[in-house]
Amino acid sequence: MVFRTLFLALFVVGIAPAPQPAATPTPTPPSLAQLPTILVYPFDVQTGADPKLGIAIAQIFGQEMAAAGGLSVLAVPQGVARANFLSNARGEQAEFYISGYVTQVGDSASVVEQVVSVDSGVILFSQTAQVNNVADVASLSLLARTEILTFVGRNTETLQTQTANTPAPTSTNGAAVPVSGITNIVDSVFKHKNGARGTPSPAVVKPPRGVIVATATAVGAVPPADLTNATHELYFAMNRYFTTQATGVTSDPAQSADAICGANRDNTIAAGTLQETTAAHRRPNVTFVLQVYTCFGAQLERETGKGATLKMAVDAAVAAYAKAHPDNS
Repeated sequence: MVFRTLFLALFVVGIAPAPQPAATPTPTPPSLAQLPTILVYPFDVQTGADPKLGIAIAQIFGQEMAAAGGLSVLAVPQGVARANFLSNARGEQAEFYISGYVTQVGDSASVVEQVVSVDSGVILFSQTAQVNNVADVASLSLLARTEILTFVGRNTETLQTQTANTPAPTSTNGAAVPVSGITNIVDSVFKHKNGARGTPSPAVVKPPRGVIVATATAVGAVPPADLTNATHELYFAMNRYFTTQATGVTSDPAQSADAICGANRDNTIAAGTLQETTAAHRRPNVTFVLQVYTCFGAQLERETGKGATLKMAVDAAVAAYAKAHPDNS
């Protein structure tokens, strides 16, 4: 009887249907609410220019990227010092931030855009371009968007799907300011007038050989914000005389000339060292030593500028170089 019972139990187990394997869950696409978060700061303008221009350019960047989709764009902040861009972006939980510089050149403007990783603080992308209208500014913003999306690994097909199926962000984007108001500010730069007759100012004729501006370094104790401003002023000063662009390479320019120039060998590299000293009961003395290199790493020129302000020192050094090398060669 025991044997028969055991046989029946085994028989029942043998004919029982095998358990079905658990279905593999279908992977779901990333939530569109988890788009990369971007913060665009007002662009720095050249001394004496209307600061509203830098704010307007930042607003155009934010609106264009938000409208294109694929990114969550925060509202453009106001009153944040450049030295605090990174810490502020981290506080806002942004993954990338965009900043830049703008200076007027005749009837157009030169714009530098930089995309920075908030996680590492490293410049991921830097681009300089001459812009003549609002559409040119919008193109720069879309170029920055493409670089960000490429960095996070989103391919074109995914982006097209997101753009087609997802409305542009509305609660956390930079689209709070009417486009008409922004374009009026930017367009005013490209309609520069000189005198009552509205005669345009003569265009600055620049030599074909351009300049790539590298990051300034310090001699002695110099606040990080002053180093940033020195690089900023060096770009603007060089851009008065030469076609200028910036580089994100921060290593020694003589040793990194190949990486800085890339395929654009017909350029020079401008860098410099900043020193600040303050005597008792006297205004600070600023010394800026401009060093210009060829794309092969050879030093082309060295000029020293001094002044009571950082801008004065940088301008003096660059003016001396432009006088000695009007063709940048």
